[in-house]
Amino acid sequence: MLASKSLSFDPGRAVLQDYLEGHPARLMVSDFQPMAEALANGVVAPDTRLLAFELDGQLYATPMSIVLAYNVIQGQHQQQPWMMTFCNACNTGMVFNPICDGQLLHFQRRGSYDGLLLIWDAETQSYWQHITGECLYGVSVGKQLATLTVTRQMTAAEANGMTHLNPLLLTSQLTPEQAQLSRLMEKMRDNPTRQEAGIVATIAREDTRRPRFELGLGVLTTEHSLFIPLEVLYAHNSALTTEFEGRPLLVYQLPDAIAPVAAYAKSRRAELERDVLRLDSGVYIQNDLYYTADGRSQVLMRPTQLLMRWYGFALTFPGCDILTS
Repeated sequence: MLASKSLSFDPGRAVLQDYLEGHPARLMVSDFQPMAEALANGVVAPDTRLLAFELDGQLYATPMSIVLAYNVIQGQHQQQPWMMTFCNACNTGMVFNPICDGQLLHFQRRGSYDGLLLIWDAETQSYWQHITGECLYGVSVGKQLATLTVTRQMTAAEANGMTHLNPLLLTSQLTPEQAQLSRLMEKMRDNPTRQEAGIVATIAREDTRRPRFELGLGVLTTEHSLFIPLEVLYAHNSALTTEFEGRPLLVYQLPDAIAPVAAYAKSRRAELERDVLRLDSGVYIQNDLYYTADGRSQVLMRPTQLLMRWYGFALTFPGCDILTS
């Protein structure tokens, strides 16, 4: 469960209706296929951008074009229902358990607050924060959805390389109208200044320590949060070491990756070599696995992390630390 320090909800500055009214605001998925099969059959290309998440050693991924058209996707992993969110403006999403008080809730995109997506459930007609899972407005105020995992952005080729996670593709056909909407939302995601006035109108007080729409990797626990601007990472040749809550933290972005990741690993050296990150004493990271000097692979230990724009991270986790050097 993620804990924010959110102030009381002010409906006067919230958008409480779907800003994309007329377009479906939730996708229910049940069909999937192995990523390798989807690539072989041309369902996706190697460079297709995906929003992915891992549950119990299984990687699920959805084309970003579909995510941007719906913003809320629900499905089931084995016997566990899940609900994934994504905010086109703040550029991040979460995966929650949609069962609250024993009731399965059906969520959809429904407005914005603090410049972030609001999700709404049909059963209690309440509005929820899409990162922390807190209910902000409605009869469910005071309740919070259980976080299952975080999302990651990657290409189909990246996902396919993670064979230890048996990657599966979740997909759906978009109508021509939805495809056009998705393209418009991609432009907004790439350059949110197009909608800056609308975003700012829902924000009361903003943290101005960094540029509003700067992208960074946010790392967090229930007690602490750290924002790592991408420009700081790139200034260190896309691989840096630091500490987080007293533990050595490695932050890196492989050359063919579209997003950085963070992992707990102790190393004085971190050098990129094609699709491999070389560490001390023959240790290296490849395809999301940690390899010891004798070639044995281990699953990487990762903190909770979000690729997110500064304004959204700072508003959700006020007082967060910033890695500046």
